[in-house]
Amino acid sequence: MRNLKVGTRKSPLAMKQTELVVEMLKAKHPELEIEIVGISTLGDRDQKSKLSEIGGKGIFAKEVERELIDSEIDFAVHSLKDLPAILPEGLVLAAHPKRANPLDCVVYPEYSEKRISDGGLRLGTGSSRRIKQLELHFSEVETVPIRGKIETRLEKMLDEHLDGVVLACAGLERMGYLEHLLYEPLCPDSFVPAVGQGILGVECRMDDEEVFQLLKEISDLETEQMAIAERKFLELMNGNCDIPLGALAQKFDEEWVFNAFLAKDDNDAGRSVRFTGENPLSLAVQAYEELMK
Repeated sequence: MRNLKVGTRKSPLAMKQTELVVEMLKAKHPELEIEIVGISTLGDRDQKSKLSEIGGKGIFAKEVERELIDSEIDFAVHSLKDLPAILPEGLVLAAHPKRANPLDCVVYPEYSEKRISDGGLRLGTGSSRRIKQLELHFSEVETVPIRGKIETRLEKMLDEHLDGVVLACAGLERMGYLEHLLYEPLCPDSFVPAVGQGILGVECRMDDEEVFQLLKEISDLETEQMAIAERKFLELMNGNCDIPLGALAQKFDEEWVFNAFLAKDDNDAGRSVRFTGENPLSLAVQAYEELMK
């Protein structure tokens, strides 16, 4: 195997996630030489604009995928929730390692006694999906626009005297922050996460069979099924960051549970659905059909 280059965003979380993937590969092939290449993306450079104003869902991936298409790197590691439903021509998702905690959570300032169920909180989030669900399920919540890396959001929570920030558990877990924070997970029956939240997407060129087969070795079958089902829902919805939607496929024993949320426009409060069955892909289609009624 030749020496390899893996590309990812330059954010601390993206670099950490890529290090985890490299560790998985080296555990199976200790002789591998893999260089991590940090790539600046539009979503990282522009911290003030709404995601929908600067390109939607793909803004954290386009530059990385361009390097992959141009053979400047051999594979890429993404947070799956950052990828549009349709990949660029010639690229493929080769692997999804085992999923981390897929839920959203509210992180509170240390020693805070306020909880989201109390109502009337000022919470930081820049996600239209999170805003819609906060407004739907919790009384008198005020949302404050907030973007940036995890560390920036936690700092803004304190600097702007917010009652909390809504973040993905997976990122906090991977960075080792979760055990040191005061946080409250949000139940997916009422607060549906982003499509692919907690899943890594390891992407390579379709014609690079050697790298494709290498990456497949670290993929988790159950996580693959979750990713395929959730991204099918996203594809049916033609979704990106300016559409408030979420989906989560989970397996309990032999039964699959599929939660989904959709707000069709700014005037729609949104609603969520929950389906159970044996086939997560068919549940994704059922959820789409029900939410589009």
